[in-house]
Amino acid sequence: MGNIGRYFWPKTALLFYVFEERIYSAFGYIEDGKFDLQEKREIEISKIKEFTEWLDEIRQTYPKTYICAMLDTTNQGAVPGCSKASLEKYGIDAALVHTLCVEDSWLAYTSLVEMKWFEQKFKDVEFDLLYSPFVLLYRKSLPLLDSEPSLFLLHQKGVAFLAVFSQNRLWYAQVLVIGTAQDEDLSAEGGHGGLSFDLEMIDEEVESISDIDLLGEFREEIEQKNPEENESAFELLEYNLNLFEEMKGALSRFYHDERYDHDFIERVTIFDMDDLGNDLVRYIEDELFMQAALHSFDPIEVMSSLVAADLKA
Repeated sequence: MGNIGRYFWPKTALLFYVFEERIYSAFGYIEDGKFDLQEKREIEISKIKEFTEWLDEIRQTYPKTYICAMLDTTNQGAVPGCSKASLEKYGIDAALVHTLCVEDSWLAYTSLVEMKWFEQKFKDVEFDLLYSPFVLLYRKSLPLLDSEPSLFLLHQKGVAFLAVFSQNRLWYAQVLVIGTAQDEDLSAEGGHGGLSFDLEMIDEEVESISDIDLLGEFREEIEQKNPEENESAFELLEYNLNLFEEMKGALSRFYHDERYDHDFIERVTIFDMDDLGNDLVRYIEDELFMQAALHSFDPIEVMSSLVAADLKA
């Protein structure tokens, strides 16, 4: 496109993600390596036609509008290395996934079936870029990375994307599905109830927080408060406990699976798209003796920085 074309049709992008049956979207210009936000909209997924009509309106004025979304399906992941052999090492069939090499160091991958399912849900939308949550998590984590590996968690209601990163390196990744009720069976892959710095004593030294009568104690405490808030407060505590147990199981697999290089993790950073509260941070610090921090996470903000870099002329 020549200079005249660039003047009449500036490079624009529509970014969106789906969260709790709502579409969160933003439109803006891409200029000088930056995303200049012009408008945000929040639309119920049941009114998806309203979303596609907005897109049609945008493209009538700006024909060259890129459509970018966060792919939040659960059948995806990331592995160290950037080759087909890297996938095979971790039991992933390369023929069944779409991959992206990041920093010439690690692969983000997603099931081709689930990617097609996501695209079909938005069948009237022609996607230009689908961003893996692991790529968004890495981008957000970049200012915090150093030579030592740290654990990072991107939490969306019901699912969390967990990764161990250091500078220019992925050590480990897993998608955690968080139930609303405690599952009594340990994960078939990991099966470890807790973590200890002595890896040989991991199952014997640390008591699972789910075995502590914390829920009962908390129920007694909240029953003295506003009754209308009791059940929601109890459900949030239970949810945080379930997420904590899933996180511990993932860390246990990281420490025990010989396919992964592993080192001690001393720091956890949680990026939250929902409203976890501070209980999870407290569990990590009190039960695992690790530094923990909680931050809010806006996928639009992170995609804005990525799309500006990806589409920079």
